[in-house]
Amino acid sequence: MEPQRQLREGILANATFPSLMYSILSHRETGVLTLTGDVAEKSVYIQTGRPVFATSSDRGDRLGQVLFRAGKVSLEGLVDSLKVSLNSGKRLGTVLVENGQIEPHDLIEGVQTQIRTIVCGLFRWTRGRYRYQPGPLPSDEMITLKLNAAAITLAGVRQIDCWERVWDAVGGMDARYRTSAEGADLAKELELSLEEWTLLSHCERPLPLRDICKLSPLNDFEICRLLWALLILGVVTRVPPGRN
Repeated sequence: MEPQRQLREGILANATFPSLMYSILSHRETGVLTLTGDVAEKSVYIQTGRPVFATSSDRGDRLGQVLFRAGKVSLEGLVDSLKVSLNSGKRLGTVLVENGQIEPHDLIEGVQTQIRTIVCGLFRWTRGRYRYQPGPLPSDEMITLKLNAAAITLAGVRQIDCWERVWDAVGGMDARYRTSAEGADLAKELELSLEEWTLLSHCERPLPLRDICKLSPLNDFEICRLLWALLILGVVTRVPPGRN
């Protein structure tokens, strides 16, 4: 019988969001993770370890804007559909399909892009509060899409452009990395480039960060950010001094 998960909450500055997020995903939990910042509140709905939905109070994350920015709907079509949605109480996506502004598959792709945008954007957050409420998800007509947990974690870490956060995570020039026993299998879930797979092959034996940077054609920032993501995902491990 699966152990009952407990409510978790705290200040985001005291918990690295990538690790917090993946700790929930890797345990295949179901629940809602909510982050509250200075100007917005965002929630990620997780079902058995996969992000399936997300909401945001940030106007820039709204579905209409996602579809508009992608060129799927015209400005006039968006404005008219917003009016119909407001007057009828129907979801904007439903109105857009009914009015022939988009096809049903465009709606699915738009929602998936919206969820990815919200979730990946949260990886850049370093301030605010988090609250994780485990338990069954509400079923009020949510469009649920089971996104790959490992892939979205990698995509999220790749959104982080703050060097100080990356540097703190990788552990310094002498930190040694090695692929884990299950690293190759875990990495198959990721869309890695040839250069990134080659980097992993260099880590079949413990290798200091300084040597990894010399061996890989990737730039050093990309290397460090990739190693951070792979460390979170368990693809690589950091080897303590004196061990092989």
